[in-house]
Amino acid sequence: MDRTDYIWEGTRQLDNQTHYKPLDSPIYPETRLKVRNILEKMRQEGYINRDQQLYLLEDSPRERRFYLLPKIHKNKTTWSKPGEIPPGRPIVSDCDSETYRIAEYIESYLNPISCLHPSYIKDTYDFLEKIKTLIIPQEAFLFTIDVESLYTNIDIELGLDAVKLWFEKYPNQKRPDKFLLELLEISLRRNDFEFDSKFYLQIKGTAMGKRFAPSYANIFMANWEQKALEAYPLKPLHYYRFLDDIWGIWPFSMEEFLGFTNHLNNFSPSIKIQYNIHQTEVNFLDTITYKGPQFRYTGLLEFKVYFKETDTHSLLHKTSYHPAHTYRGIVKSQLLRFHRICSNRDQFHKATRTLFSVLRTRGYSRSFLRYTLKNYLQRKPPVETKPKIIPLVSTFSTSSVQLNRLIKANFRKFLDNTNNLQQHKIISAYRRNRNLKDLLVKSKLPPLTSRPKGKENNKTFQSKTWVTNYSTKQVYKIKQNFTLRSTNCVYLISCIKCTKQYVGQTKNSLATRLYQHHYNIRNRKETSTHIVKHFLDHGLTSLKISGLQTNQYWSLTQRLQVEKAWITKLDTRHPKGLNEN
Repeated sequence: MDRTDYIWEGTRQLDNQTHYKPLDSPIYPETRLKVRNILEKMRQEGYINRDQQLYLLEDSPRERRFYLLPKIHKNKTTWSKPGEIPPGRPIVSDCDSETYRIAEYIESYLNPISCLHPSYIKDTYDFLEKIKTLIIPQEAFLFTIDVESLYTNIDIELGLDAVKLWFEKYPNQKRPDKFLLELLEISLRRNDFEFDSKFYLQIKGTAMGKRFAPSYANIFMANWEQKALEAYPLKPLHYYRFLDDIWGIWPFSMEEFLGFTNHLNNFSPSIKIQYNIHQTEVNFLDTITYKGPQFRYTGLLEFKVYFKETDTHSLLHKTSYHPAHTYRGIVKSQLLRFHRICSNRDQFHKATRTLFSVLRTRGYSRSFLRYTLKNYLQRKPPVETKPKIIPLVSTFSTSSVQLNRLIKANFRKFLDNTNNLQQHKIISAYRRNRNLKDLLVKSKLPPLTSRPKGKENNKTFQSKTWVTNYSTKQVYKIKQNFTLRSTNCVYLISCIKCTKQYVGQTKNSLATRLYQHHYNIRNRKETSTHIVKHFLDHGLTSLKISGLQTNQYWSLTQRLQVEKAWITKLDTRHPKGLNEN
């Protein structure tokens, strides 16, 4: 999909006025203030402590970013432009936003109760475990149901009501229900984001990308299906659901099933379904459940692996730069998956042949594949006393491999000369290096043109080599170079009309942090702070920003420590400066 088609599909979706509306400017700086007020109340009431409050409140949030994952597996006749542009799965990157950690906090409470309903399926293997012993009537139908665009179609009011009902159904005295609902509502109603340099607000549904989205959707669907099933006289014999995918057994006629699905489609205006029903087999998740040769005698279903028509089996190419054990692990993991899904050996070998024929085109030799399969089928019984593992953690490279081999060899020599650590074993644990995807793929749609590197057109930015403590007249040298694109740094704001200064820190770029300061001053936000008061009086044109110190590996705690050191060096606490006491 080229850039023009990608923007066309994104704009097509965002023009849906039922789900989105355009904004003149982002609202996330204002949302952060709302979150801060709620967190302060939670701390005062003892639900969180000071450290948790600081962690949950993002100090330098960035805008969320909307992007698409093309659904190339869909039938080409149903594409947004048939045969040309596939529909995109809308994702909103929530990382480092003002509600990112709040979403993490909400998820910690929603997740445990989201699975407390009778139709819950954890994954494929949980599904197979639950249905493998079911006795199915001979003439019963197998069916699957797919909820269309579940995440974006959940009515916010109904979703909040479902979560509130679940809180009441599963009470927990230590859970701050009132505040969780307030934070959840803010996260849903103020979900603004950027796409193609324009800002939008989601007004219906939740975004894929929110940490709590699967649990929230699960609770909504559990509430919906409970009411929908109770409201219809005929019910499936068996009914299981994995988020928006439903599998079941229908013991009545086809006409009665059509009445059932019509009821589901009209039960809630925001939920629409598509179904598939068959006498002998259906696809569900990555399995095919079917009535095998023995079904007429046992009433038990059988299972095999389901490969989508668009599945290219694009597993790691053998010539890719990875540790040798990675290739064996990939093949073994697929064999293990096939073994756990397939209910008989013939289906296992059929799935294996399909996989191996594709892997041969990706550089895997026949001898390698045969050896891996043989090794898997002749698995050794587990050792009773396993050695204790000492991991050597490093980023994968030629030098790290050589270093690890040297350490292991010397460790074996050490064991020969001592009785210590005899029950220990050293293994190499590699972090992956940056790959092409890391370098090329970003959630933010880049502009067609960009400014030349090193040139800063913003008149507010100053590149300083020296800074001064105006109380003691002591001068400090700045040893690093900065631009507005510099990130994870401690910075200085100066007023050119006087000598007042402010020291701050940010994980994001200086440009993003500068925008946030401008927003607060221009819109009279956080007027109790000395920096906002000062520049409301002296004017935004007197504000200048420059970098003091940066390190890409700093954590929040380390940035705060460096910030505190610079505040002390430059003596910028009020009344001499603009930092709070």
